[in-house]
This record gives sequence, structure tokens and C-alpha cells, in this order.
Amino acid sequence: MIRKKFLFVALAIAAPICVVSCSNDGEDLLLSGGAKNFTMDPKYTEFCAAYDNLNIALNDMSKAGSDQASFEVVLKKSAALVEVAPDDIADAVLTNDAILNAMNAAFAQRKYDQATITTDEGLRQEVQALYAQKGLPEMTTKYSKYLVKNCGVSTEGQ
Repeated sequence: MIRKKFLFVALAIAAPICVVSCSNDGEDLLLSGGAKNFTMDPKYTEFCAAYDNLNIALNDMSKAGSDQASFEVVLKKSAALVEVAPDDIADAVLTNDAILNAMNAAFAQRKYDQATITTDEGLRQEVQALYAQKGLPEMTTKYSKYLVKNCGVSTEGQ
């Protein structure tokens, strides 16, 4: 229970995407086009699809655990999102990617060992430091609003 809770907290902190992409029960993804009566502008299709791919990978990692293979998939999907991010949201996408890479590095230092990860006070402090970055709450809000507006991500049930 503690392991799952820590992993969820770590991922939620590490991935501002999850703020709008995970439902209350953590099972149902709120993907692009989920908002009622939403029609996506075709210029956002590639970005929104890349967001969905990353969102699914993050959800899979939260279920399977933060092992090296899961992080590799997440980082690949995150890099793909960076590549297609429109200029007006690129800063938030790059910040998210940097945090995911920092989390991977921290977990890699601990050899992705779940017992070590869940009890490591140093990791807890690293995660807190990532979350305490200046401007991160504003960046998360900007990202969330952008996804709702341009990708039709539904925040119902949150």
C-alpha cells in the first residue's frame, strides 16, 4: 500500500500531465476529445495524440511499477511530445520532460529497486525539491488549461 501510494505521489509530482489525465480512481484515463461537445482543431491533432500516448505510458507505469523498461517507454513518449509541442506550450512540455528525466535518474541511482525507492528519505527529498521548483504550480495550471482547451481533455470526476 505504501509503495503504491509513494509511486503515485512521485509520478503525480513528476508529471504535471497527470494532474488532468488521471481520474479519481486512477483507472480511467481522461484522454483527448473526452470533453463533451468538443471538436479538435486539426492543428492540435499530432500534439494531442502524443499527449495521449504519454498519458497511457504514465498510467501503465503507475500500475506496473517504476522499473527501467517502464521509464524507457515514458521517456520515449515524453521526447515525442516535446518534438511536436506547439511553441505556446513548449515551456511546460519541456519542464515536464526534464522532471521525468530527473525522476528516472533518481530511480536509476537506486537501481529501480522498489524496496529502496519506497524507504529512501533522500528520494523523498529529491521529489519534494522537484515539486518545489519555482513556477511549477503555474506551469501545471497552464498545461492543464491548454490540454482542456486544445485537446478536449475532460477533467470531469476530478
